[in-house]
Amino acid sequence: MSVINQMLKDLEQRTPEQGQNAVPVVNNQKTSTIKIVLISLAVLITLNILGFYIWDLQKQVTISEQKVKQHLSEQSEVTPKKQEPIQKLPQPLGEALATNQQEVQPEEVKPVPSLASKAEVKPQTELAQELTPQEKIISVEQAQVLDTTLKNKTKATELVAAQAVLEEKRDTSITPIARVNVPTESKMTVSRRQLTAKELVSQKLARAEKAIKNNDIVKAEKLFEETLIIDPNNKQARKKLAALWFGRKSYQQAINLLSQGISLDRNDAELRMLKAKIYLQQGQNQAAYNTLKPLPMLKQQDYQVMLANVAQQIEQYESAIQAYKVLIDMQSYSGRWHLGLAIIYDKNSQFSLAATEYATALTKSDLSIASAKFAQQRMQALGE
Repeated sequence: MSVINQMLKDLEQRTPEQGQNAVPVVNNQKTSTIKIVLISLAVLITLNILGFYIWDLQKQVTISEQKVKQHLSEQSEVTPKKQEPIQKLPQPLGEALATNQQEVQPEEVKPVPSLASKAEVKPQTELAQELTPQEKIISVEQAQVLDTTLKNKTKATELVAAQAVLEEKRDTSITPIARVNVPTESKMTVSRRQLTAKELVSQKLARAEKAIKNNDIVKAEKLFEETLIIDPNNKQARKKLAALWFGRKSYQQAINLLSQGISLDRNDAELRMLKAKIYLQQGQNQAAYNTLKPLPMLKQQDYQVMLANVAQQIEQYESAIQAYKVLIDMQSYSGRWHLGLAIIYDKNSQFSLAATEYATALTKSDLSIASAKFAQQRMQALGE
């Protein structure tokens, strides 16, 4: 029993010690669990905040992209289709302008080197350090929008002036602006000059001659008529038009046309001869004689020959004698004119004069054998 009691006492003494040791262990376990829970909560909250921040950034980036696209689409609608795009400004100059947020004024064109020196361009590393993450993401889009705005607002002449300055003074810190070719509109002007009357007549005569070669008589006649309307004194057009009408037997039209020309120039022998031919073609010998009679002393062989023949046919011997005398005066060496005069004297019963002219004709060498034989026979008949 004493031994058992002793053991019980020992157990009672040991139990409180074990209880005291157990409590601290339990307390230590509770403390570590609370810390883990708190740390876990803190991590979750941090992750949530970080996720919300990232989502917000993405949303802002999306909004900024939409605004940039909308702005570019509006500018593309405003910009004319045929206008050539102005080349983009170099990156250093665009960054400098983006830092100061200054727009180039059309009224004051400043050289690009001075603009860059006043802008105090910061290195890209310093700009990257100063920008927030959100600004870093949209900085590229803002720079594009700014460059586009500057391109639309800056005139081509200002860029050309800036390029000229850069060619003279090159700055090593700034890349020169690319050369801009200003589109020049090539215009072709067509000026009409009023042709003078002389030029117009020459043009119509040339076209009429071409129409005759092409056997287009109707067109030729029309062109000659238009020429006479412009210049009634144009004898070439009048004669050719009368010849065309005479060829297609429009006799009265041709006679009227020639009569108008003769009234303008009474001494024109060709118009009178052509008119006389038309009368002879119709058998109107008296009308032909009346046409030729006003120029009895005209020294023109064809005219006097026609006048002599027409006068002989209607027995106007005096006019025929006068025509042959003019021919002899023009060509005294010709025996045929003496023979013709002798025949007229013979018909007019002037036999002595006829015999003299027959003899004179035989002395000329240009008589044919038949003409010479006829002259000899007439001389024998006249008793010479």
